[in-house]
Amino acid sequence: MAKLALNGGKPVRTKPFPKWPVFDERELEALKGVLESGFWGIGGSRKKEFEEKFAAYQDAKYGVAVTSGTAALEVSLRALGIGCGDEVIVPPYTFMATVTTVFYVNAIPVFADIDPEAYTIDPKSVESVISERTKAILPVHVSGRPADMDGLLSIAKKYDLFILEDACQAWGSEWRGKRVGAIGNMGTFSFQSSKNITSGEGGIIVTNDEDLYTKAWSLHNCGRRPRGLWY
Repeated sequence: MAKLALNGGKPVRTKPFPKWPVFDERELEALKGVLESGFWGIGGSRKKEFEEKFAAYQDAKYGVAVTSGTAALEVSLRALGIGCGDEVIVPPYTFMATVTTVFYVNAIPVFADIDPEAYTIDPKSVESVISERTKAILPVHVSGRPADMDGLLSIAKKYDLFILEDACQAWGSEWRGKRVGAIGNMGTFSFQSSKNITSGEGGIIVTNDEDLYTKAWSLHNCGRRPRGLWY
C-alpha cells in the first residue's frame, strides 16, 4: 500500500484548491451590462430571462426570483394561504429557515422524523403527526438527495394538503426522472454564498400552477401583478 501523504508519502494534490466563488471576465461583463442598462430592479430583462431558464431546467412552467432561499420559503407559504394557527409538517434535519419561515407567517411547525437511511423526511412519520390544522408538508431535499416524493404525494392527496419543496440544496436533482421543485405545489431554491450556483445571496420559487405563480410574484413585488392592472 502506498505511503500516506500524512506520513511523508506523495500528496494526491500539490496545488491549492480554487478559491470560492469562482469568477472571471464573463461575470464582470454581465454586471457591466446590467449596470449600463439602467434597469437594476424587477423590470430588468436579465431577471426575467433567468427565471424562465431556471424554471424550465427544473421542469417547471414559472419562476419568481427573490432575495434569498429564506424569502422564497416565506413568499411561498404566503402564496399557499398558510397563516395563523395552521400547521406545517417539517423535518428536524435541515437549515433553520425551513422552520423559522413557518413562524414568520404565524403558523406552527410540526416535526416529523427523518428516514435514518436517507436523512430526509419519513412519510410514515409525516402521516402520524397530521391533525385537523395541518395545511402543508415541507420536505427538504438534503444535500441534493430528494425526499420520498411518491409517499408524500400520496399522503398530500389523501389529506388534501399542499407540498412545498425546500430544494435549496438540490437544483438538478431528480425524483424518478423529474427534477425536484415542481413535483409538489411549489418549490424553493437558494443561491447563497455556499451554494454551487451563487450570486452571494438570492433564491427562486418554481411552480407549475399559474395562480400560485401570480400570487408569489405579487407578494415579492409589493402587491403588484406580473400582467394586467399594475396593482
